[in-house]
Amino acid sequence: MIAEEIEAANRAEATALLIRSGYRVYRPEADVSGEDLVIRTVHGELRPVQLKSRPAVDWRRYGGKDIWMLFPEFVGSSNGRSWFLVPHDQLFAWIKDRHGHTLGWCEAWSYLLVARRRI
Repeated sequence: MIAEEIEAANRAEATALLIRSGYRVYRPEADVSGEDLVIRTVHGELRPVQLKSRPAVDWRRYGGKDIWMLFPEFVGSSNGRSWFLVPHDQLFAWIKDRHGHTLGWCEAWSYLLVARRRI
C-alpha cells in the first residue's frame, strides 16, 4: 500500500471505532493546525485530533495547541488492533523523558514499530 491508501484505511478504521465508542467524528475541509479530525466526546467536549500511523510527537507542529494524537497499536497489524487517543503534550512529555537525551531528539520523535507475528 502507498501512504495515501494507508492513511485513508486508517481514517476509516479509526472513524468506525470512534463512532462505536460513542464519539461523533467530523472531518475538517482542510488540514489546518494539525487537525485531521475533530471529535465530540460523549460529554460534549470537542477535541482536535491528529491521525498518525504510529506514535509520534512534534512540539513545533502540535505542542501547546491542545491537539490529541490518534494512532494504532502497531504498523502492519490486522483487524482488531488497539487504537490510542492521547493528548499530544502528555505524550510528548512521556517520550521526551525517555528519548530527550538522544542525538536524534529535536523536539520531535516517532516510533517505527514492527508488526508482531501471531503463532
